[in-house]
Amino acid sequence: MTFDQARPEIPDGILYIDDTGIIQGVAAHGEPAPAGFDHATRVETGGLIYPGLMDLHNHMAYNCLSLWLAPDHPSAWTTRNQWPNDKDYKPAISLPANALCHADSKAVLKYVETKAAVGGVTAIQGSAKLSRPFEGFMVRNVEFETFGGKKKSVNQSVREFASPEQYDAANKDLHDGHAFLYHLAEGTDPRLIKDYDGLRDHHCLQPKFIGIHSTALGPDQFSEWHATANGGAIVWSPFSNLWLYGKTTDVVAGAKAGLIVCLGADWSPSGSKSVLGELKIADLHNKVGLGGAFSDHDICAMVTCNPAQALGWEGQLGRLQAGLHADFVVMAANGKKKDPYRTLIESVEADVLLVAINGYPIYGTADLMKAASAVNPEPIQVSGGLKRTITLRDARIPDADVSWPDVIGRLEAARQNPAVARSQALALDQVAEPAVGLVPDKAWDDPTVHPELLAEATGATIPPLDPLIPDEAFFAALSKRIADLGDESDLRALDSLHAYYGL
Repeated sequence: MTFDQARPEIPDGILYIDDTGIIQGVAAHGEPAPAGFDHATRVETGGLIYPGLMDLHNHMAYNCLSLWLAPDHPSAWTTRNQWPNDKDYKPAISLPANALCHADSKAVLKYVETKAAVGGVTAIQGSAKLSRPFEGFMVRNVEFETFGGKKKSVNQSVREFASPEQYDAANKDLHDGHAFLYHLAEGTDPRLIKDYDGLRDHHCLQPKFIGIHSTALGPDQFSEWHATANGGAIVWSPFSNLWLYGKTTDVVAGAKAGLIVCLGADWSPSGSKSVLGELKIADLHNKVGLGGAFSDHDICAMVTCNPAQALGWEGQLGRLQAGLHADFVVMAANGKKKDPYRTLIESVEADVLLVAINGYPIYGTADLMKAASAVNPEPIQVSGGLKRTITLRDARIPDADVSWPDVIGRLEAARQNPAVARSQALALDQVAEPAVGLVPDKAWDDPTVHPELLAEATGATIPPLDPLIPDEAFFAALSKRIADLGDESDLRALDSLHAYYGL
């Protein structure tokens, strides 16, 4: 599936990629190849090829943690300012996330990017508090990606604006042609609409303004937003919205108003493992809560061409089309003659056969990784019954120097003794280039704002690493949260999520 309007589906197709990672042609078998491909390496995937999945809302520093059930708060919250004050939040989320990042940010980043790749993700938002980008290696980090041009084009804010200077800075970024991602009106309290009003009144509603969540807004705001901006986009994170608030964004109203709708997995304490999982959440909510308002194509576009368009990257990513970067994922066809969009929605991690970024194979089956000439491929046990191959080490690329066993070993060492792990990391800083830094980006967890968190974090109890794919504990937590929130919550629509995974 190309998501190219001129030729959206090519049965028995061929993707032609040059040595720079740019697509030179997309054609069917039997059609002429572009010039220069007479002796090119050919890889038979045996699957369905899609553009790489794009996750436009995440908080990567937290994704080693599992779904969070606040013991003393079984009901829904109404704003994003409430749950961080729960007495269980700090020991369960803030301190473990800070402890792991403080001890070994590089290992955290390798783990969570691998988790994304396992779900077919090739670009992810949510690394804004990273000390230096990993551009050209593993998953594209949206805030830092320059496509080799050394000039980034995306800015963001997790924090609500509270001063004219913040609005002015965002306005300047948008005026300069940058995309701007902003956590907007997150929750169900109608008073959150004032956040939208502030953006409108300070002229921040521009074509590349992207509102993450936007759950408190309704048709009036969406219509005004699109008319004012002559564009704009929403990033929808239904799992996290339903988990925390029991309700989610009126994306039908947003789409009818003309806003682009994208998907984001948010973060693992209240969200999907990746947008591959979030596709299923959107599908279930669409069926149960929205009356099938979106087609299968519409939902798949939310993780492919829509986010590329929202960012202004439609000339770079989001489709399989000549001239674009060769970011793609191969999904198993499983011998089923099913609509290819439905196939993508229903695909699970076991169906991900190959993930490539800029034509560079980073994850997949051993056979396909070998056929695609992966650099330093190594085995990875994704789950008890699922094995794949990944490439994490490449001497040509800065920071691509840690094997998968090293990643796991370093994170487990940090789990067992975060204080010792941090001391060792600091010692390494004295003899080598300063280590990669990644810190939690939520305002209440950011150690650059609250430095006392680092001292507390050295004594944190860090839970086991969140599994790379949904497991029994994931579905048990979901069942518990559904029961806690009760029939009035739209989370109940996810009661059959396990069926996608054959459970």
